[in-house]
Amino acid sequence: MTRPFIGVTTWRRFIDTDLGNGRPAHSLGTEYTAPVEAAGGAVVLLPPTAGVVEVLDRLDGLVLSGGEDVHPSHYGADPQEGKTYDPARDGFEIALALGARERGLPVLAICRGLQVSNIAFGGSLLIDIPHTEHHGPVRAADQQLAARHPITIAEGSRLAALYGTRQRTVNTIHHQSIDVPAPGLHPVAWAPDGIVEAVEADGDWPFWAVQWHPEKMIDPDEAAEEMPLFAAFVSAARERAAEHPAAEKGTR
Repeated sequence: MTRPFIGVTTWRRFIDTDLGNGRPAHSLGTEYTAPVEAAGGAVVLLPPTAGVVEVLDRLDGLVLSGGEDVHPSHYGADPQEGKTYDPARDGFEIALALGARERGLPVLAICRGLQVSNIAFGGSLLIDIPHTEHHGPVRAADQQLAARHPITIAEGSRLAALYGTRQRTVNTIHHQSIDVPAPGLHPVAWAPDGIVEAVEADGDWPFWAVQWHPEKMIDPDEAAEEMPLFAAFVSAARERAAEHPAAEKGTR
């Protein structure tokens, strides 16, 4: 069976190479691609480009990955001192989210991806979550990756159905979250402090958006618990690929 094409957005980075230090590059952690491929998807990396329509017309599914903050001007707030932003990525991913919704393209939005989607559809963000027992002060990288907190998932939601439970433990790698949900999106998971941890789309659009990082739950037991999310997303992409064969999309 042909694997569905899954586009995954990338980060802009400056890396050291044999041709010099600090060279610009578009990158993505392998932890994003591994579960998508394990679920049966063929990954296509998406750097910011002007060809949003052409990109979307050739994809069967879209992953909006994590990363730096979206510029607050997109939801009427002021930028934070000391923060860096990537306007090209912001514009590209907002356009991707809008185009995917228009096409009914399956979407898995992770952390920043959830925030991009909420902004694109007319919602807003908490620009910096106050320190609480759940979202504590800035931690070292290894401490961030190890931090966990419980969430409660709404009864009757798609997430509750695919995970088979309403109580889960997830990682804590974010300092922003949804403030006002966008029209057409509804929260379906919350942390104990009330922070929105996941949203779904109204209607039957196959759209999943989570504030935690399922791809970074790499302990074997935790990774296995997260696979239903990737499997459901890739399954929806496979169904779309069957409904929209390659011949209708142009040459791949």
